Amino acid sequence: MSLNKLKKNTSFTIMKKVLEFVLTTREKVNIMFRHVKKADIFGIWDNFNSVLKEAVFLPVLTPVETEWEKKAWFDNLKKENEMCIIAENLDLKSPKHIVGQCELSNLQWEAATHVFNLGIIVRKEYRDTGIGRLLIDIAIREAKRLHNKEKIILSCFSTNKRGLYLYESMGFKKIGVRKNQFYMNNEYYDEVLFDIFLDDYLNEHQE
Repeated sequence: MSLNKLKKNTSFTIMKKVLEFVLTTREKVNIMFRHVKKADIFGIWDNFNSVLKEAVFLPVLTPVETEWEKKAWFDNLKKENEMCIIAENLDLKSPKHIVGQCELSNLQWEAATHVFNLGIIVRKEYRDTGIGRLLIDIAIREAKRLHNKEKIILSCFSTNKRGLYLYESMGFKKIGVRKNQFYMNNEYYDEVLFDIFLDDYLNEHQE
């Protein structure tokens, strides 16, 4: 599998099987999109920690390493009725099989139960392949179908040009900037805030 070729020549078809989607690239790389399972937790955190090491996308400084932390995340996801869509390389085994993940979590406020907060990461060598866009699209549709949410919010670093382009191109509206919100590597980072109304997105992107 040549990931450089995958980036340049991505062409895919989507096959719907219940709640699963398969992206097959010209390089014959099969990426499954589906809801997370408990068996995925080690892959989830292997993917998270690999992105964390880049120290440019996440406002987190400490990797998640203990088995207790990893299992507690999944248990809380289910307890709070939250959601995580994953992208799985079907040719790889755990924990390297998870190459992207999009988590939708509840806000802390009782008056904001109609809103999800979105967080997404894609393993470095799989970026610019359409995986991130498809993860978000599926997450939006499932947020409406399963949870009847009305709105999704997200944020990213102002230096994350790839992320800013993706969110704006999908219809997320920039609603503000928190200046010097994060301090990492002896440098301050601004946080850019976005939101999107699900009905607006779904009306514009009908299947």
